[in-house]
Amino acid sequence: MGDTPILEISRLEEIFEDDSGGIADLLEAAMGTGATNQATLRDALSRHVLEDVMRAAHAIKGSTANIGGNEVAAVAARIEDAARAQTWDGIEPAAIELDEAYERLRGAVRAYRAGIS
Repeated sequence: MGDTPILEISRLEEIFEDDSGGIADLLEAAMGTGATNQATLRDALSRHVLEDVMRAAHAIKGSTANIGGNEVAAVAARIEDAARAQTWDGIEPAAIELDEAYERLRGAVRAYRAGIS
C-alpha cells in the first residue's frame, strides 16, 4: 500500500523496512490510543476547559503525526492552536472534522491490514 492523503505509510516503511506485520500492529495500537485521546478531547469539550482541550489535541497531533496520519494531525493542530490562544472560535467544527478524519484514518489502517494478509 502506498501513501494516501490520509496515511503516509512510507515513513513507517522506512523504519520497519519489510515488517508489514509490525507496521500493522503499530497502527492498530495507535488507533487504540487515538480512541482514548478522542474520548479525552470530547470530555474536555463538554466541560469547556480549554487547557484540557489543548492537551488532548496535542496528544492526538503527536500520536497521529508519528504514524503518518497527517490529516488528523493537522486538524488536531488547529484545535490545539485555538485552545492555546484561549479562544473557542472554530474548535467545535474542527472537533467534528477531527472525528471524520479519524474515521478515514481508521479505514486506511483497515485497508493496510487487509492488503498485507
